[in-house]
This record gives sequence, structure tokens and C-alpha cells, in this order.
Amino acid sequence: MTAQTDYISDVSKTELLRIIVALSTEVYALADRQRATEAVLTAHKIDLAPLSAPIEPAVYDEERLAERDAFVARVFGTLAGDPAEATSES
Repeated sequence: MTAQTDYISDVSKTELLRIIVALSTEVYALADRQRATEAVLTAHKIDLAPLSAPIEPAVYDEERLAERDAFVARVFGTLAGDPAEATSES
């Protein structure tokens, strides 16, 4: 049997809760914005099918890489020792 890495042995319950809250906030905000965007597009009779097409990974786009890094900093900032990072606005 191989040893497994314990990724959260040094993480407090408070830090985990901050991460959960940050992720929940991000997910809700994205879902809400997507619903609003799709409603506007539908109202203008725009076909939503292309939205389901595959998207190139962020690694090929500098702006998306920066957005991804900012997201990771917001969500996991508490693990880097700055609890304010996890709750800061984007």
C-alpha cells in the first residue's frame, strides 16, 4: 500500500471554512451572471448552442491565466497566511 499525502493536516477548520465560503461565493456569482447573460442573449434571439463548445485551456491566454491566478489567490489566500486574501473582492 502506498502512503497518501495529507493535504489538510496543517489547515485549521477556520481556514477550510473560509475556502468553502470563498468557493461558494464564486460559484454563486458565476451561476447568477451566467443566468443573466443567457437571459439577455435569449431575449435577443441569440443561439446559445456555441456556449457549449469546447474552450481552449487558459494556459494559452495570458489574460485568462491572470484571472485564474487571481481566483486561486482569493480562494486559497488563507493557506498562504493572509486570511484577507480569501475574502477580498475581485
